[in-house]
This record gives sequence, structure tokens and C-alpha cells, in this order.
Amino acid sequence: MRENNNRNHTNRDQKRKNKLIYLIIVLVAAVALTVAEYITTMNEDDKAASEVSSAFDSAYESAQIIEEADKNDGIAVHYIDVGQGDCSLIVCGEYTVLIDAGERGNEDNVIEYLYSYGIDELDYVVATHPHSDHVGSLDEVIETFRVKNVIMPRLTEVNTPSNSIYSDLLKAVKASKAKVIAAKAGNEYVLGNAVMTVLGPVYQNDNLNNMSVVVRIDYGESSFLFQGDAEIDEENDILETGADIDCDVLKVGHHGSYTSSSANYLKKVTPEIAVISCGVDNDYDHPHDKPLKRIRKHTEKIYRTDLCSDIVIISDGETYEIDYANREMD
Repeated sequence: MRENNNRNHTNRDQKRKNKLIYLIIVLVAAVALTVAEYITTMNEDDKAASEVSSAFDSAYESAQIIEEADKNDGIAVHYIDVGQGDCSLIVCGEYTVLIDAGERGNEDNVIEYLYSYGIDELDYVVATHPHSDHVGSLDEVIETFRVKNVIMPRLTEVNTPSNSIYSDLLKAVKASKAKVIAAKAGNEYVLGNAVMTVLGPVYQNDNLNNMSVVVRIDYGESSFLFQGDAEIDEENDILETGADIDCDVLKVGHHGSYTSSSANYLKKVTPEIAVISCGVDNDYDHPHDKPLKRIRKHTEKIYRTDLCSDIVIISDGETYEIDYANREMD
């Protein structure tokens, strides 16, 4: 009997040992798996962080002179390279304005560009008109930043697009709870020491390009004009109002297309500097030769995003400094 009891005890002890060994193996395996997942996650996070850091560095290096604008309480205007599209950022002291955001697929570029300058809030977003090369990425930008006001053209029911791009934009604007402002010629908005004036659209037009929100920003003696895709019809409408369109820096209309920048309009604008936003080897051959010739009658200082990439113009209210990312063209 004693021998049987000893055997039973031995068997129980062996079972306990086996169970303990099994638990230890399971625990070690679980720890090893957790460590492996952690290392993988760290590697992925490090890779993502590296990519973001690289994007930030690129954006920062493209326009470092914004620091001088902050020091001088001047105005900095960024013409962000979004390929064949439009996107402009205006920074005046603590005030920020974003005009368009380019085609879909540019949202990360625009968001990272803004983040690289510590921007987390936009006082005004101007959606010039519903074409995708201007507002395709704007919905995600609006979803990312706190937006106070959105200025858009008031469209007729017939003119209102039914595509997903415009629908997504309207949903983002609604969700942002920003104040929506219908663009009206003559309206003025104060941006600290600067003033933004809406010049167009003046009338309803079946051509959405001619429903573009056109704005002029004045800071001291400096003035910047932003044309969206306004064509000659809208330019003529603005001329008829008698509005002051004389400016120092012209954001050329419709990517430098022959449909814009008429001789009569440019005579009133008399730009000292012209900026054209267009993509490298774009399908439209923008900018076209005729408007370039008309612009060159007023200035030879023409900067293009397809050649310069990101362009930054800073003014203290009297003088200008110009910088751009692609210095290889010098």
C-alpha cells in the first residue's frame, strides 16, 4: 500500500511539473510574441515618423523666410505646389487664409505644409469654385484644421455640381461648423493689419470658371490679387464695377490659360510680380504663350510652380522678398 501511495505521489508531482513547464512555455511564447509585435510596431511608427519628418523638412526648407515675416509682423503669401491645381496660404500675424487646396491626392501635402508652420487653425478658407483641381483636397483639409469661416460662390441650382468632390466639400464644411459666407463683390474682411476684399464673382455665370471668388489682399502699400480660374468674362465684369484691381503681385488666372489675363485687365492690374500655378508637363500646356506675352508687357518677374515648386513672397508693407523651393532653375 505504501508503495502504491508513493507511486501516486510521484505521478501527481510529475503532472504538476509537466503542467508548470507547459505554463512557462506558453508564457515565454506570449512574451516573445508581444515583444515581436512591439518591435514591428516601433519599426512601422519609426518609418511613419521618418516619412512625416521628411515631409515637414521639405516643406520647411521650401520657405524658411517665413520666420522673418513673423519677426517683422509682415505678410507671407505661399503659393503651394499642388501640380496642375491651385493652393495659396496667406499668413499675416496670427491670421491665416487658405485659398483652395488642389486636386484630390494633394491633401497630405497641404496638411503637412500647414503643420510645418505650426498652423492648426484657419481664419478663412476660400473655395474659389467647385472644380476638382481647386477643391478636390479641400474637404480633408477642413476636416483636419479648425476653420472659422468659409467663403464660397453662391451657385444656382442648375450650376451646382452633383459629383462626389463637391458633395464631400459641402459635408466637410457643414461638419466643421464654420460660418459659411457667400462671396459678394465689395465685402471686406480684416486680417489684423491686412484687409481682404472680394472683387468677384459679380454676376451669375453658367461657366463655373467665371464664378471664381476673386480676392485682393492689402497690407500697407503691398497688394496681392488672387484670380482663381476667372476668365475674360469675369475680368470684364470686375472692370465694370470700377473696383481697384491695381496690385503688386498677381496670382495669374486659370493657370496661365489664354482664356484669362486680357490686355485690358492687365492694364488696370499692372503687376510687378506674376505667379502661375501649374503642373509639370500638364495636359493643357499651361501657361499659354499669348497671356505670357501680355503679362511680360508689365513685368518679367514671372514665377511658376512647375519650375519653382513652392513659392513664398513676403512683404513688410513696402518691399518684397521672394523665395522658392527649386533653386536649381537659377
